[in-house]
Amino acid sequence: MAPKTANEIRKSFIDFFEKKQHLFVPSSPVAPQDDPTLMFINAGMNQFKSIFLGDNPKRIKRAANSQKCIRVSGKHNDLDEVGRDTYHHTLFEMLGNWSFGDYYKKEAIEFAWELLTEVWGLDKNRIFVTYYQDDAEAAELWKKVSGLPASRIMPFDEKDNFWEMGETGPCGPCSEIHYDKGDLSSQEDLYNHPIKGVNGENDRFIEIWNLVFMQYNRSADGTLNPLKDKHVDTGMGFERICAILQDKRSNYDTDVFAPIIAKIAEFSGVAYLPDAEGMPHRVIADHLRAVSFAIADGVMPANEGRGYVMRRILRRASRYARQLGQESAFIYKLVPLLSELMGDAFPEIAARQDFVSQVIKAEEDRFTKTLGTGLDRFAKIVAEMKRSGSKVVEGEKVFVLYDTYGFPSDLTRIIAEDEGLSIDENGFEVAMRKQKDRARAARKTGVDIADEDGWNKLNHVTGTKFLGYEAETAPISISRYRKEGDDVYFVASETPFYAEAGGQVGEYGLLDGGDLQLRVLDTTKINDSWVHRAEVIYGLVDDYTMAVEFIAIVNAEARVATKANHSATHILHAALRELFGEHISQQGSRVDHQGLRFDFSHHSALNSDDLKLLENKANEAIRANYTVETKIQDLAEAKASGAMALFGEKYDEKVRVVSMSAFSIELCGGLHVNATGEIGVIKIISESSVAAGVRRIEAISGEAAIEFNQSQEETLKKVVGTLKTKPDKVLHRVESLVLQNKLLEKELERLQQQLANQKMDSLLEKVEEFNGIPILIHSFKGMDKKEFASMVDSMAGKHKGVALLTNVDSTSGSIAVTVAKSLTQRVKAGNLIKEISAIAGGKGGGRPDRAQAGTKEPEKIPDAIAGAKKIILGALA
Repeated sequence: MAPKTANEIRKSFIDFFEKKQHLFVPSSPVAPQDDPTLMFINAGMNQFKSIFLGDNPKRIKRAANSQKCIRVSGKHNDLDEVGRDTYHHTLFEMLGNWSFGDYYKKEAIEFAWELLTEVWGLDKNRIFVTYYQDDAEAAELWKKVSGLPASRIMPFDEKDNFWEMGETGPCGPCSEIHYDKGDLSSQEDLYNHPIKGVNGENDRFIEIWNLVFMQYNRSADGTLNPLKDKHVDTGMGFERICAILQDKRSNYDTDVFAPIIAKIAEFSGVAYLPDAEGMPHRVIADHLRAVSFAIADGVMPANEGRGYVMRRILRRASRYARQLGQESAFIYKLVPLLSELMGDAFPEIAARQDFVSQVIKAEEDRFTKTLGTGLDRFAKIVAEMKRSGSKVVEGEKVFVLYDTYGFPSDLTRIIAEDEGLSIDENGFEVAMRKQKDRARAARKTGVDIADEDGWNKLNHVTGTKFLGYEAETAPISISRYRKEGDDVYFVASETPFYAEAGGQVGEYGLLDGGDLQLRVLDTTKINDSWVHRAEVIYGLVDDYTMAVEFIAIVNAEARVATKANHSATHILHAALRELFGEHISQQGSRVDHQGLRFDFSHHSALNSDDLKLLENKANEAIRANYTVETKIQDLAEAKASGAMALFGEKYDEKVRVVSMSAFSIELCGGLHVNATGEIGVIKIISESSVAAGVRRIEAISGEAAIEFNQSQEETLKKVVGTLKTKPDKVLHRVESLVLQNKLLEKELERLQQQLANQKMDSLLEKVEEFNGIPILIHSFKGMDKKEFASMVDSMAGKHKGVALLTNVDSTSGSIAVTVAKSLTQRVKAGNLIKEISAIAGGKGGGRPDRAQAGTKEPEKIPDAIAGAKKIILGALA
């Protein structure tokens, strides 16, 4: 009997392949931990990428899982389709089975056909198969295995049936399985149609499973290089197969989404309709899943990178919540139900339910405030356009509304249309491209070892063995290298250099090969390979000099300090949880030889007393001199013993457990001291907010902490000497000076205003009248900016007509216009300033009664003054 519920369908898939000797591998976090070429996991094969390239130290032959995927960026971007159709999603599950150099096309096709037709009982009359047009072998296998008529085994070109993860990397021909959800009586007339038929992206002929036969690696120049071993990589859309097995018209009608949509309707009071009017419900249900799982895996809403994408998705959902009448935070209320539905399959969402809810609510609250500000901003744009007679909102302004206020362009378009306006779509796209270029430049980059082009291979070794737990110096052999400008990148079969992971930065040092010596600048981990970046100290880099045995030497001084700071993060984590609650969990960290940065979940800031308490607790653990022990355990055993795992990290079945007595027990692959006493002392430097519900502590330890305290003491001595007071009287003396300074500043402002008023009175004697309206034009030279501002204030308060004041120094010029409020119906200062400042190459704006502009071409100020009178008189005519 075919499974019916979503949980039964997922389990049935995994059980089937486990019986076929496949290893079940849990889903990796949606944010890749060891692949800088990906923003989000977008396919089930991502975590196996290194195996496709030959790095398979665990000798895995077959695997299966249900992988969380997010497709909202790059080549695979489905965001715009979400909610409009019935089968695209931001986050989706990909059911997959893999063969790594084991079985190939025949078995992959046989397994797929058996599961679909025998285990799940799908109607063979509704199944179509596509294949790459040059892959005759796959076509013949389908005919033999399925017995389908040749007309339902359809060839397509590279665009449809050649799978690639990105512009470079593992790829190969693919064979897709499509299912006809429509009326069989019209099948013959439609299945060959380019849009309404198979491979036409429609709601009837749905692609449910893609069997990729991985046999190439595409290099940066587009060349296809055969892989050493042939592999199978399959991906089935979980939500789509649920709709078919549950006989539902839409993915959103299945029990994957229906309970969430029902809860949205209940909370909002707006009934769900499975048509265009139901789009808000569908978008919210979909985006809830993407945002919740991203946060659970450690991706916090932010202004750049992955966090930026999550913030945009959440704000898009919030916008649709407002269409349902929800003016305040709403989406966070749905997290408990999501946890109930998916917590068994993905325990991370259940474990972090409260934290995820808290972060989403804080983001929704922030967006509500931002939205109000954005609407005010748009109202000003509309007012300016109506005054100027323009009918098209500039693309740059549309982008600012998007980037700063979270307004998607379609929201701006809707609001604009209500005002009888349109938006500059092309200008917006140009601004968006510039922003994406900036984001790409800011994103961490790395050398992609999947791109074999440019690598010189010296031997074939799978992965890198890390020797650094035991050694700071070791003989190593280089397996491949490449040169890029002055940088030399190399992968070694073994290394004592720690690769950046778990918050600890990559190590540096020396590589001595006799005739060639390299300075190692950084070490990163890409899949199972350690990639070292180095520069030449002396010698030539070629196959001969790189093929020798090198002596690798880690910078010992930096390692000692880094180990102390890393152990200090564990102590701070444990102390925070003991003092302020077990809801606290690590959200990220950075550890190097200079200090540490530790992010943690907490609802409020720590005050000075809290920080003092925390610092004392941490140093108490250091003085206890706990032995730091490490041992390798099974993951389940380690968690059962109380070891803390970090959310967002991907753990193997065997894990490294670092314990400091019972005070701290964590899963960690980093480097640590032998006993807590070696840390010396921890000094907290600062505590701040990183994101909603996330705080950050920056601290130092050991010699750096001692030097910091000595520096602070020296500074205090100098302050005591300068103020000629005693150490215990310093604070009182400083407070007294601050108060005295404020009083002097106020007195100075009063005197400046008095002086401005006096100058103002003399200026008013130079006023000319035009049709009874007083007009004043005057230029200052080298006036202090504050004094000039005071003059403008006085002019705005006293002058009953129109005034133009300028101020010039050697590098810039200021222009100000004031208009008596009784005249603003006839002439506006903001309009005058634009015309006048343009003559001097400047820009500015302001209110109807007062406006100001600046220019970097002060030599043109006389021209502006000369033209000003004509402009003012013309406006008043």
